[in-house]
Amino acid sequence: MEEHGNLTYSCIKEKALELGWDDVGITDAIIPEEDIQAYREWLVANCHADLKYMENSIRCYPEEILPGAKSAIIFVSFYKQKKEEFNEESGLIASYARGRDYHNVHRRRLKKFIRWIEEVTEQKDIAKGFSDSTPVLEKALAVQAGLGWFGKNTLLIHRRYGTFILLSGVFTTLKLPSTATKQLRLPKCGSCTRCIDACPTQAIVSPYLLDSNKCLSYHTIESKKPIPQDIQAKNPGYIFGCDICQDACPHNWRKPLSETVDFQPDSGMGSHLCHEKIGVIESDPTILFGTPLNRRKPKGLKYNFDCIREKK
Repeated sequence: MEEHGNLTYSCIKEKALELGWDDVGITDAIIPEEDIQAYREWLVANCHADLKYMENSIRCYPEEILPGAKSAIIFVSFYKQKKEEFNEESGLIASYARGRDYHNVHRRRLKKFIRWIEEVTEQKDIAKGFSDSTPVLEKALAVQAGLGWFGKNTLLIHRRYGTFILLSGVFTTLKLPSTATKQLRLPKCGSCTRCIDACPTQAIVSPYLLDSNKCLSYHTIESKKPIPQDIQAKNPGYIFGCDICQDACPHNWRKPLSETVDFQPDSGMGSHLCHEKIGVIESDPTILFGTPLNRRKPKGLKYNFDCIREKK
């Protein structure tokens, strides 16, 4: 790979791994037109439900996020946890949400990485980080960087880690060579429909198209409206998020668990919430701070729990 001063892919990857990421790729800071078109069609079909923030078209244009952006460095965090069973006494928490809030984890890493890249290049104001909360079509950039491909459940399937991954990244005004040509030829989903078949609410309405209006994760995390009765009836017991389409994906089978401390259940609220734990959260909402569950707040978690218990 060509160098940009003292900045090579090997040293970028070394720094990324040092800061806690599991993989990294580089691509041009340009969203492919086919991904922009698919995003617009998804909005027109109202598949984003009430997620109005998804309508911000800036996510298609990195130049508007960082003027002069030429390259995107995409980081991968592997978070897979033990598959837990449903039980009669508690609600199950999705794998990604059992530990610390990944937004905070990524922000700390991104600040350190940007400081490092400025020191190495001896240039200031050349990079801007993003981690989900910033409007970016990061999965499209990850595919373009050769890190993986779109699964039929719309998640990125990483060539090594499967779908239990979180993406973050940095736009930079530096022109860096893409890693796409350095990656092995990627497999595809082929004729497999396990994720589509496994979804209890039929939210994956067709390959590569997810309707948020039907998605358990949307209703148990994002939506401010009551959960529709038909969705409640099909929820096997999730109180926050859902892993079902990921558990069904063969690319996640036989994968080891993440060793990152921040994503471990002991670092957050764990894998289940029972009636007693809900009561503790209601008495002291601050225990949710720094965890993904804080997005739902005590009232929302109690509501989700009641929906599960009423169905049972």
